[in-house]
Amino acid sequence: MRIITLVIGNKGAGKSKWILEKKDEMLSEGWKQIDAKKEADYNQAIFALKSPTGEVAILNSGSDRKDIIDEFGTFLSQHEEVLRIFTAIRPQSINPHLYKRMRTDVLNIQDDDIEERIEL
Repeated sequence: MRIITLVIGNKGAGKSKWILEKKDEMLSEGWKQIDAKKEADYNQAIFALKSPTGEVAILNSGSDRKDIIDEFGTFLSQHEEVLRIFTAIRPQSINPHLYKRMRTDVLNIQDDDIEERIEL
C-alpha cells in the first residue's frame, strides 16, 4: 500500500512550489535526500527522501509533457520501496491524456493505494 498525493493544477497554479515546499518541510523533520534528478530545474525536479524510520518518499514537480512524466516513471521504478508519493499532475479536464498517463501508466494506482488530492 502506498499513499499517493496528487497535487492538481493548471500551468502556473503552484504545483512545483507546493512540491518543493513539502520537500523542505520533510527535510526539516529529519528526512534525508537519497536521490534526485534535475533538482535545479524547478519544473522537473524529482527527489527521493528517506525518513528516520526508513520510509521512502518520492516528490515530483514535473507534469507538463509526456517526456517529463516518462522520466518520473523511470525514476519511480528505481525506488520500488517507496511508500509515499507526492506528484504534480495536470487536471483531467485540461489534459486528459497527460492525466491518464500519470495516473494509469506511471503511478499505476492500485486498489490498496490511498489517493489524496490537493487542488490548486
